[in-house]
Amino acid sequence: MASLSTSPVLSATSSALAAATAPAQGSLESAGTGITGGYTGDSLPLKIIIAFFLGLSLYNAIELIVLTLVTFQRYRGLYFWSLLVSAFGIIPYALGFIIKFFRLLDPSADVGYVAVFLLTIGWYPMVTGQSVVLWSRLHLVNNSRRVLRWTLYMIIVNGIVLHSITTVLTFGSNSSSLSNSTLRRFVRGYSIMEKTQMVGFFVQETILSGIYIKETVRLLKLSETVQDDARSFDEGAGNGHLKHASVRRTMYQLLAINVLIIIMDLALLGVEFANLYLIETTLKGVVYSVKLKLEFAVLGKLVQLVRDRNESDHSINNQRNSSDPRATLTLEKTNSGGTGAETTGRSDISPLTHDFGNNQQLPDFVDPRRMSANITHAEPANVSSDAGWETRAREDQDKWRRRTRVNRGSWIDEEMDRHNIG
Repeated sequence: MASLSTSPVLSATSSALAAATAPAQGSLESAGTGITGGYTGDSLPLKIIIAFFLGLSLYNAIELIVLTLVTFQRYRGLYFWSLLVSAFGIIPYALGFIIKFFRLLDPSADVGYVAVFLLTIGWYPMVTGQSVVLWSRLHLVNNSRRVLRWTLYMIIVNGIVLHSITTVLTFGSNSSSLSNSTLRRFVRGYSIMEKTQMVGFFVQETILSGIYIKETVRLLKLSETVQDDARSFDEGAGNGHLKHASVRRTMYQLLAINVLIIIMDLALLGVEFANLYLIETTLKGVVYSVKLKLEFAVLGKLVQLVRDRNESDHSINNQRNSSDPRATLTLEKTNSGGTGAETTGRSDISPLTHDFGNNQQLPDFVDPRRMSANITHAEPANVSSDAGWETRAREDQDKWRRRTRVNRGSWIDEEMDRHNIG
């Protein structure tokens, strides 16, 4: 009977201690926990926030994967694979945190490492892959070989250094075989490294977005200054104004998404420095999935924009050459047999047209096909190529540069040569 009478007292005492130590319902204090093990609080609103953010990340990732596979006609290229791999990385990242925070697997057993493994291998392509997506379309607005090379080196170095150190601290913070003092050291080191790596990746993405913003503003100013150079289609079709507006709208969209990327990264960084670990890790999946969808919507238009721009420039140059009155020279003569003929040739010497008349008789030793408008000077001797020595020297220099790049054997040079960069 004594034991029966004391058991309600013990249960009431333990429940009172639990109520005193547990965070208040909906309190943000419990959002700083979760580094070791899972979430052990009783905040229902916080659980709903965690489930909502992780579920939204999974939805955005699956939707982006489907859109990528349906939109692309050929599954190749750095842009396609980086976009697809980065979207796939969000799935294990979200699933790992679902298992970890809701304690679907026992975190004190070895099976608890499954959640840590999933969120880690998903974090790699989700973060670094998003930077590679930005870099893969950077050559469309900036063809500087130095800028492209050093930004790629920045992505590689940051990925190796920041990912490796954070991974070690993540597994150490979730280890069940370490002593309490060692575990606290790992947790403290992880808290510092988490802020460090987020600042590092923020600076990296800000640099990439800053290059896009700078080049986009430059192109917009150029299109405002020189209207003819900003056209994407010829005016003869009657769509020049509409196409010009479409190009400017695409450039403004590119400018807007890069500004939005910086703003979202700043918000995520603020949540991390507020020590809201649960909110930061679950919100990160949403932020990166939204950034990928924005990049997919706008960066894909740059390819068609550049292609249409090149076709427009080519057609404009052809129209200018065909409408140049100095480009053609018409020779009309009557041969000794009395049959008329016309010969059209190129001449940059004189814009005048010489008419020999129908009654003009030429000597038999004169070849009328070799006659030009300038009858005071003889034509230069024919060479094997129509190009002048300046053009030939420039072509030889380009060939030498291409041979030099091939001899270097760098895959970066081959990739840049394939996109005609440099």
